[in-house]
Amino acid sequence: MIVDKQENTLDITRNSEELLKIENLSVEYRASGAVAKAVNGMNLTIHQGEALGIVGESGAGKTTTALSIMNLLPDRVGFVTSGEIYFHGKPMSSMKEKELNEIRGKNISMVFANPLTALNPLYTVGHQIAMSIIEHENISKNEAEKRAEKLLEMVGIAPYRAKNFPHEFSGGMRQRVGIAAALACSPELLLADEPTTALDVTIQAQILELMKNLQKEYSTALVMITHNLGIIAELCQTVAVMYGGRVVEYGSVEEVFTNPKHFYTYGLLHAIPNLSGPRNRLESIPGLVANAQNLPDGCKFHPRCAHCTERCKKEEPLLMKVSENHYAACWEMEG
Repeated sequence: MIVDKQENTLDITRNSEELLKIENLSVEYRASGAVAKAVNGMNLTIHQGEALGIVGESGAGKTTTALSIMNLLPDRVGFVTSGEIYFHGKPMSSMKEKELNEIRGKNISMVFANPLTALNPLYTVGHQIAMSIIEHENISKNEAEKRAEKLLEMVGIAPYRAKNFPHEFSGGMRQRVGIAAALACSPELLLADEPTTALDVTIQAQILELMKNLQKEYSTALVMITHNLGIIAELCQTVAVMYGGRVVEYGSVEEVFTNPKHFYTYGLLHAIPNLSGPRNRLESIPGLVANAQNLPDGCKFHPRCAHCTERCKKEEPLLMKVSENHYAACWEMEG
C-alpha cells in the first residue's frame, strides 16, 4: 500500500490486479433544507479476489459508499459532490445508464441488508434470479430458470422452491435467495451490506460459511459491510474502519485487531466480550456517533476521545503509516 499524505489516498500494492478504486469520494444527502455529509474524502482500492471488511457505527458512511459504487443513491436526495470511482480503470461517472446496467448484476452485485425489501413481492424468487441471468447472458428463459434452481440449491434451498414468492420464505432463506441472485452471473465484485442482520446466530454462521466457500469457488472480490468485528475476522484479509464518512484506520485484519492505533478502533475492539481469560468489565465509547449534518472540526472523533488535544479539535489527521500493512489517522502517532 502507498499512502500519499497530501491526498490521504489508499493504494494497496499486491500481485492481484486492481479491480475498483475510490478516489476522494464525497457524498451528501439533501432533504428539507438539511444537508448530511455522509461520505467525506473516501479513498479505497479493491483488488481481484480480495476480501475487505468495512466496519463502523451506523452513520459512518458504509452503506452510502456501497450505494455509490453501484450508482444507486436515492434520486433527488443523494449527490456525489466530489471524487471518482474507477472500475477496471474506467471512471464510472462517465458511463451512461445502459453501460451501468450492464455492469450491475454481471460485474458488480450487491446483497442488501433487508432482503424482503430488495426482492419484488410480485414475482417468484426463481423468476427474479432468472431475469438477471437473461438480462446479462444470451440464453433462453428455460435455461435461465434451470440455472436459477441450481443457484438456489447451491445456497441450501430446495430447487422446487424457485416457484415460491419472497413472503413464503423465512428471513434467513430470503437472505440466501439474495445471495443466489447476486451470484447469478459470477460477478467480479460482491458488496454485502449487513447480510446477517436480524438473523439468529446459527443462520448467521451458515451464511458466513456459504459466502466464504462461494468466494473461494468463484474468486470473487468481497466487500463485507458490518458492525460485527467477528464477521470481519472470520471472512476478511483487510479491514477499513470508518468514522464520520472517512477511513480512520486501515490494514490487515491481524494487525489492526491486535494493534489498533486509532482510539475509535480501540474502543470498538474493547467493547467485545472475551470468551477466555479473566472476566473484566467491558469498555464503552462515550457520546454519540458524529452527526453528518453537523460534523465537528478537526478529527471527527475528538468529542468522544479521552486523549483529545487542541490539535485534534482544529486539524483533521491524514492516514499515517504504522507498518507496511497498517495505517491510521490519529495525531497521537506523531507523539
